[in-house]
Amino acid sequence: MAVLAATADGYHVLTSSGEHHVSLEGQGVEALTPGPSGTWIAIVDGHEIWQHGDDDQWRVIGRSDLELVCLVTIDDVVFAGTSGPRMVRLDADGLLSPLPGFDATPGREQWHQVGPSLQVRSLSATTDGTLLANVHVGGIARSEDAGRSWEPTIEVDADVHEVKAHPSAGELVMAAAAVGLCVSRDGGRQWTVVDHGLHATYARAITFIGDDVLVSVSDGPFAKRSAIYRGRVDAVGSDAKGRLERVRDGLPEWLEGNVDTRCLATGGGRIALADGSGSVWVTGPDGDGWSLAADGLPWVNAVVVV
Repeated sequence: MAVLAATADGYHVLTSSGEHHVSLEGQGVEALTPGPSGTWIAIVDGHEIWQHGDDDQWRVIGRSDLELVCLVTIDDVVFAGTSGPRMVRLDADGLLSPLPGFDATPGREQWHQVGPSLQVRSLSATTDGTLLANVHVGGIARSEDAGRSWEPTIEVDADVHEVKAHPSAGELVMAAAAVGLCVSRDGGRQWTVVDHGLHATYARAITFIGDDVLVSVSDGPFAKRSAIYRGRVDAVGSDAKGRLERVRDGLPEWLEGNVDTRCLATGGGRIALADGSGSVWVTGPDGDGWSLAADGLPWVNAVVVV
């Protein structure tokens, strides 16, 4: 097992045996995510997409004049969201081609900047290939035709920070937003907001482990502390049994700052997170029993578990 952390200063590998390796030092690495053919891809220095292959080497596979923010791969095709906000697709020749249909999303005139530049903050895809683009601040747009056309969903001012489709549960999609945990059971067409059991509603990161969802919650964008909550995906939002429960089990009473977009991840039955201080926490192989894997890392932009 290893936790991979994309940071403002390089790509860090934290192994279960306590080793800590760093590559791409001096470069900002963001949006680390699965890529084509079992590889990993990441945004490097804001304008390039790099791929980590079987030879353990990184190489550039795409460049853009636009500021790249997030990535998703569907059937080995890489899509990227940018500031602007725009959507682009990585072509075979390494060019990042804009998707004009995204610029024509109905209701786009209502999108507005809050904090960072107006951008596509996160991307995800359902098991049937429906593409979901979280605009900050602009709700979640969805496309059923590989990005050629888009439709708006959820209220713009729900202020979504991360959208994620369940890796196997059909049309189940959830999102972390300023209003709480947003739940869709029809592929992102309609949404219900859930906040049962939360100490606050402001959610920044989300992930799934088996039949459970985990979400990070704080009291706002400049929070000094945050917490993780967990619930059953089939019950969340339904009744009292769907109440989200605070996760402790080895975590400190409060995590420092926000556990941000892409900084809560699962893999191989384990869960990992990075908080605002650069501390990385990881569970055992059954998803329980948290321990500190590293602290004081440069600003962490994403974590994954392999």
